[in-house]
Amino acid sequence: MAAFSVLDMMNPKARQQVATAKDYQEIYLNPKEVKEAPENTRKTYEGIEALADSFLLVGQEQPTVLARVNGEFLIVDGHRRNRANLLNLERGYTKFEKVRYFFRDMSETMYELALLSGNGYTQGLTDYEKTELAARLKKVLEKMRENGEISQEGRIRDIVGNILGEKPTNMARIEKINNSATPEIKEQFKEGNIGISKAYEAARLPEEEQKAIAARAAAGEDVKTKEIAQKVAEKVAAKAQEKAEKAAEDAEKANIEAEQAIADAIEKQEKAEEEAQNARELKRYVDASTSLGEVSEKDTEALINKGLPGDRSTWNTRQWAIYTLRRMMYVVDALSYDDVQTMQEILIRAENPEKSQGEGQDAAAGQEGGENEDKRS
Repeated sequence: MAAFSVLDMMNPKARQQVATAKDYQEIYLNPKEVKEAPENTRKTYEGIEALADSFLLVGQEQPTVLARVNGEFLIVDGHRRNRANLLNLERGYTKFEKVRYFFRDMSETMYELALLSGNGYTQGLTDYEKTELAARLKKVLEKMRENGEISQEGRIRDIVGNILGEKPTNMARIEKINNSATPEIKEQFKEGNIGISKAYEAARLPEEEQKAIAARAAAGEDVKTKEIAQKVAEKVAAKAQEKAEKAAEDAEKANIEAEQAIADAIEKQEKAEEEAQNARELKRYVDASTSLGEVSEKDTEALINKGLPGDRSTWNTRQWAIYTLRRMMYVVDALSYDDVQTMQEILIRAENPEKSQGEGQDAAAGQEGGENEDKRS
């Protein structure tokens, strides 16, 4: 498989900004006019004095590469070479007041990408420096994607991994450290007191526990990776148990809600059936009143008086009640349902006094039996 190229992810417009050798211009500058990268991945520079001595003996064969960004000359490649030139100036060698450089104009994002993607930029870097490099690459690539300068699909983390030549598993560890490790853990990682495996495991713990591990490492204690991993495993197990308990609680709650929903549905169904029955009863009375309205007044009166003595002067209270209730049924559609239902119950008792009397006697007998039972008690 061919090596991953940063050019592969750029759109045509952005690709035009990428320089070739002929795009760089030669310029002579005082090393003091040149600025180092605001954030350079490499934190230490060794062998500067020896390099400065070699420049005195044989000269500088490879010029430092610059980018002109917003009018400033920033180093893309050659930080050690420029420091060697500065050292020779301090030593009093005036011929280094003007040094040969190569430069070209760049945007801020292109400069950052050029700085991070230079040839050999991962060579000799510590795990901490690689982790910082990954964070910076992710940041600039996200900005370039936002600006439409790159069209590469997929997660930025995977793209960074391809650029760095790191496996997905290692990139996952690097991203976890960048996202979750406390400043204290990162400091111990930077100082070399803990390695990348310990830093990753620590980043999976709560902040207070990370600080405690960092303090132990700063004091010179060799905190074992296995010990940190065991703490992580305990946290993961506790969290899994908490999730399981929460799931069981939610399931029980859902079961109760389901049972309540069924009970509510049954109650609603019973109420609907009751209302339907009431509606049918009311319709029957309305239909009856309508049918009465369709016959002559004489026939209507006969229907109302059916079963009652012809001589009204002899009627007792019950007979007058029957007559009145029947006549009110004639205008049942002007009454409320509750009124009609009440009148129906009264009319049934008035028309069937024997049945009503029997029910009353049964109720009285029941009450008397209860009182006798109380006395025996």
